[in-house]
Amino acid sequence: MQPFDKVQPIVLLVDKTHPAAHRDAVAAAAVASVRAYTATEGSEAWENWLYGRFTKTVRRANPTTFERLAAEAPSGPVTVGRAQALAFEPVTYEEMPKNLAKLQVSGTQLPDEDPAPRPADSPEIVLNADLEMSTGKASAQAAHALLSWYLQLDPAARQVWQDAGEPAGVRFTAGEQFTELAARPGAGPLIVDAGMTEIAPDTATAFVAAASFSPAAGSRA
Repeated sequence: MQPFDKVQPIVLLVDKTHPAAHRDAVAAAAVASVRAYTATEGSEAWENWLYGRFTKTVRRANPTTFERLAAEAPSGPVTVGRAQALAFEPVTYEEMPKNLAKLQVSGTQLPDEDPAPRPADSPEIVLNADLEMSTGKASAQAAHALLSWYLQLDPAARQVWQDAGEPAGVRFTAGEQFTELAARPGAGPLIVDAGMTEIAPDTATAFVAAASFSPAAGSRA
């Protein structure tokens, strides 16, 4: 990745005393990514980035730092169970604010506990369990998938999802079942990773299963 390429910063709350569940953190990061976009949709920060690789960087913050950053994040804090996440507009690494740039990328792994309950009609982000992604890596892939899904919805469907509270569930599925579910009608765009961290290039990582509450997905608005 070149220094002038844009990346969307996402921040996970990592509380070592009371850690959130892995899947809740992944869901919170994905929703925060979309919410940052909808809150600042007219900003030039999104130009070109939306039609490129949707590159994201997921970093961790302790409770004190997270609370301070929350006041600056266009997404505001997104809460799923005990998990919380923030997301910002895309920025180059060179121009990234120091308070974000200094946050660590490593150390985002959270315990694989049962996630918080979700509405039955929530869109479900399906991730490739064969890859054994860290919470940070899975969060980035889930955010890719949910934003791609959202951009393909027609305006009415977007509004339905937002009015429902922007719910999203997370599921890890391995092997042939992942491939089979990704090919079903109504599944969101399949995310294929560039291979810059953790996994090999051109590896399928995530998609969004069809949500029953939303009108049929259409082309990008």
